[in-house]
Amino acid sequence: MVQHMTKGDMSDIPAYVDSVLQEWHTIAFTAYDGYERIGRGVVGLSPQGDSTQLLYGDRGFFVEQGNTTVTKMIDAYDPEWEFLALFDTEDGNTRTIRIRTPEGGQHPKRIWFFEMLRRVTEEPESLPEELPTWFLDALDKLEKAKKTAEPEN
Repeated sequence: MVQHMTKGDMSDIPAYVDSVLQEWHTIAFTAYDGYERIGRGVVGLSPQGDSTQLLYGDRGFFVEQGNTTVTKMIDAYDPEWEFLALFDTEDGNTRTIRIRTPEGGQHPKRIWFFEMLRRVTEEPESLPEELPTWFLDALDKLEKAKKTAEPEN
C-alpha cells in the first residue's frame, strides 16, 4: 500500500522525521544511493541530538529479523520513484512508511544521477568504487553528444 502523506497523516509523525522529509533531496539521494550500492532496503531515521542520522538497512537485515511486513514493503516499492522510511514514533513503536515522489517532483534516481554527475566533474574522489552500468552508459552518451556538438577545426 502506498502511503500518501497528507496534513492529517503528519500528526503521528515525530518532528525529527517531518524535518528530514522536508529535505527531499537528502533522503531521496540516501535511499537511491543505498539501493544502488547494496540493493533494496529502507532508510532508517535516528534522532541524534539536534540532527537526524540516516541509515540504510538492506532487505537481508529484515529477513534475518523475521520482519515479513517490512520485507513485503521492500519487495513492493519502486526505488526509482519511491523510498521507505523507518522510524520510532513518540509512543515507542516502530513505523515504516512508503513515500512516493510528489507529482512534478524529482524522483530518487534523478536526484542520484545528477549528484553523481556533479561528483564526476567536481569531486571524483567521492564517487563510489563501482558505478552502475546504466550510469556509465549515460556518461558515454554525454561524451559522444559533446564530441558531436564541438565544431571541427
